[in-house]
Amino acid sequence: MSATPSFSIAGLLAMLLSGQALAQDAAACTLNFDGRVPQAATPETFVSKQSPFNPTHVLGPNVTWAEIIEFPDIPQSRFDKVVNSKTVALSISDKSVFLSGTEGLETALRRAELLLNKRDDTVSGHVTWHLSVRADPARPLNYTHEYLLAFHEAQDFQADFWSIKTGAELEAPVGTPPRKTLRVEGYKWDVPAKLFFETPLTDDTWHNFGIDLNFNDNLISVLYSTDDEPLKVVAPPTFNNISGVAPTTLGETHFGLQKRPVGANLTSFLFEGYQDPGINEAFFFGGIFQDQSATGCITL
Repeated sequence: MSATPSFSIAGLLAMLLSGQALAQDAAACTLNFDGRVPQAATPETFVSKQSPFNPTHVLGPNVTWAEIIEFPDIPQSRFDKVVNSKTVALSISDKSVFLSGTEGLETALRRAELLLNKRDDTVSGHVTWHLSVRADPARPLNYTHEYLLAFHEAQDFQADFWSIKTGAELEAPVGTPPRKTLRVEGYKWDVPAKLFFETPLTDDTWHNFGIDLNFNDNLISVLYSTDDEPLKVVAPPTFNNISGVAPTTLGETHFGLQKRPVGANLTSFLFEGYQDPGINEAFFFGGIFQDQSATGCITL
């Protein structure tokens, strides 16, 4: 198996603008973080010190990762194949109600999110997140709700600097049809919020993302592909508030399922709105790692 190619963002953009195919001899970027799951890992790994993620957050107060983590028998994602790591399935149920240390019991949300915390190096400088996602056809999401699949939360928990979402927008009018797409959005408090990229969420397909973040210059760019195709730039470097104003700098990155409620005129979606009972939904995640992109290196 050949190594996954990498390229500088400047080179990517030059090729993108000239219409050339994106290709490069195999080269390895320095990794800032690697959350890909070894074949030997078990669900219990995620509640131990061996887990690259927080062993107790973010999930219901009487639930552990050992009860939620599954390893589905499906094809590996593009970036899992490189190191022979495996897919993780995360699920939510009626018990997925997070007890926040600052907000209390978030009764209107359902959450199961792998959390990367106390890693300021992953939310500063110039870095690129990689993540592959895939729908679970046996336990489909309810796309009349809004879901966060990945996001960077501010240190004061009052903003998301960027997010990957699916489903209808929060507070969509009653009767709005399901929105089965994947979209990358910007800073939560921008009016209007920036939509950097959107694509249909097709089943039986790996959707691969590269989220390139230049915290020094408040720039974000998005790369995307499906299955085994190399990543291509779909949103060039664009201004987006990803550093914030103190004390909202730094923060932490989440990967998983956050299902938001439906309802109109919600003053707080943490506590207001409606969730159908009997939730049994899941989603597949793979290939989570972060490039150190200070030199312009991005794994494709």
